[in-house]
Amino acid sequence: MAWYPGAQKLELQPESDAQPAIIPTQLIFHSIAAPWTPARTYEYWRETNLESHFGLGYDGSLAQYIGTQTRADANYQANRRPDGTGAVSVESASNMDATDPWSPAQVEALIRLGVWVHQQHSIPLRICRTAADPGYGYHRLFPEWSAGGTACPGDARVRQFHDVVFPGIVARATGQTPAPTPPEFDVPYTLGEYTGTTVSLPPNIWTTLTLGRLDLVAGAQSYTATAYLTVKAPVGGVLQGRFYHHRADGSRWDGPIVERATTDGSSFVDFTHAGSISTGETARFEITYAPANATDTAPATITAARARGLYWK
Repeated sequence: MAWYPGAQKLELQPESDAQPAIIPTQLIFHSIAAPWTPARTYEYWRETNLESHFGLGYDGSLAQYIGTQTRADANYQANRRPDGTGAVSVESASNMDATDPWSPAQVEALIRLGVWVHQQHSIPLRICRTAADPGYGYHRLFPEWSAGGTACPGDARVRQFHDVVFPGIVARATGQTPAPTPPEFDVPYTLGEYTGTTVSLPPNIWTTLTLGRLDLVAGAQSYTATAYLTVKAPVGGVLQGRFYHHRADGSRWDGPIVERATTDGSSFVDFTHAGSISTGETARFEITYAPANATDTAPATITAARARGLYWK
């Protein structure tokens, strides 16, 4: 089996030893429809009967779970064919709908990986022409690569594959462009805000919080952020929080809702989101409170709030 030196080794067992060998002839790109780190994807694979060879985070961090000469079950009929050939698969962090583009750090990591599989396994520098043809592709390229059909990795990433990622692999592998030194845009900016201002949360109303500032992330391409709140409310209530992207025309994109229960005394709750963000959008955070007793009209109270995270321009 082959292990990519540019990835963290998080070996899945028993799959890594128990699954049959393959002759790698393809590299197939996926979106996992979740803003997960490679470590979180590893934990998910441990709980299912599916897995990919690689997992890619928004920040370009990459982990490998199974050697590339061992079957991984992410590509349906391309996992391992009767002749012993099979596909190498890489799942990449995305938003929950798999509609966002790969971040700049993800694009660079995919290009580096694509060059390595070409050099390591002699995968030809072409887009697969049929489901079994050696080369490069993305999950929805052929119906034989998914059971029941799929839109993966999403329209934005399919365009990037054709316009940026695959041409980048070819150019890098043939020496037309050198491998770059770590670019400055890969070094993240930090988000660190705090407020001790008391905020009242009326029941069942979404409230946008100013955690030091209203626009927590602006002028970025991707980010990961967490809101940490200290909340006083009766035990048994529910706090729902989400990040959303505010646009200049007043429209917005809503991130996934995360729920936390209130406990006796002060509750210390956290809400995390990671994803890409479009030009002109800013990331904000909002929260709503539902008391345990539906007739209770008393508000919950936020006594302290922090925002911590990283973002890439």
